[in-house]
Amino acid sequence: MHPPDDTLPAVRELRIARNDAGQRLDRFLRKALPGSGLGGLYKALRKGLVRVNGKKASPEDRLAEGDVVELRFDSGSGSVPVRPAGKPSAPVKLPPVRVLFRDAHVLAVDKPPHVLVQPGEGAAPGRDGTLDAAVLALVGRGDAVTFKPGLAHRIDRGTSGIVLFGLSAEGLRGLTEAFRNRRVEKRYLALVAGSPEKDEFSVDLPLARDPSDDSRGKRVKVSRGGDAQTAVTDFRVLARSADGEFALVEARPRTGRTHQIRAHLRAAGLPILGDPTYGDPRREPAWRRRTGLRRQFLHAWKIRLDHPAGGSPIDVESPLPPDLARAAAACGVSAAV
Repeated sequence: MHPPDDTLPAVRELRIARNDAGQRLDRFLRKALPGSGLGGLYKALRKGLVRVNGKKASPEDRLAEGDVVELRFDSGSGSVPVRPAGKPSAPVKLPPVRVLFRDAHVLAVDKPPHVLVQPGEGAAPGRDGTLDAAVLALVGRGDAVTFKPGLAHRIDRGTSGIVLFGLSAEGLRGLTEAFRNRRVEKRYLALVAGSPEKDEFSVDLPLARDPSDDSRGKRVKVSRGGDAQTAVTDFRVLARSADGEFALVEARPRTGRTHQIRAHLRAAGLPILGDPTYGDPRREPAWRRRTGLRRQFLHAWKIRLDHPAGGSPIDVESPLPPDLARAAAACGVSAAV
């Protein structure tokens, strides 16, 4: 099969950069030629149409930095299979990206509210630009063929604040491992309805998917069933309203479960203002009129972790956005943190 682009040379060379190194050849090809079928790629490898440093290669070969992968597109009966790409997608408006920290391995950005971190349920095709697309447009791929900046963790669409990306393969692996092994200290700010009895308290309640949530399947609930996961969050009161109706709290999750902070505060009788899933639906309309808030008052405020590539520890802080500061003021709570 002939390549779809007449300008494509008979032999295309792909030089392996540092961030592409270490991959199996077959996995590299699947990423480099996303329109190609797996069977066709393996057939091309068997026929010697894919070579590494001029030699016939095997699918399981590991690529090293500086290797040259040759893809042979010839006019005879054999060629590397390339399927025509689909129609280009409609352009989307990308969200603004405010950089909080950046080096060769790690990028920390300030996510605006109402922005998805990556494509998923709830996105409007052709309209919703995601945070990872905006980051890719900002930093690009560098000299890599298959590697691109990778998201290290997620926060909800309605939550604002710090999101980390790996800008190198080493950085992304290190970040992913740090989150998996709970070596990242995350602090959030939340405005809750009610007045906690203590200035510092913890919620240690296991969480599981809520089977009654047919619409999205993401809602969680406190459960001690077999599928429940351990979840622990530490809280500290930063400010209270004079009437005792509201409090600004710092949340420090020790585990990383879906909707953990939101579900734990609801279980503690302290629902987050503006939370469409775990808030208080009876009082939410009045709070919305009072504050003008159009999303949950939850902000990824601070992150601290050891540098994944062995550098100095990373400390990142995102100031409270204007809409949340206004909502806190409307509730008589000082947001000077």
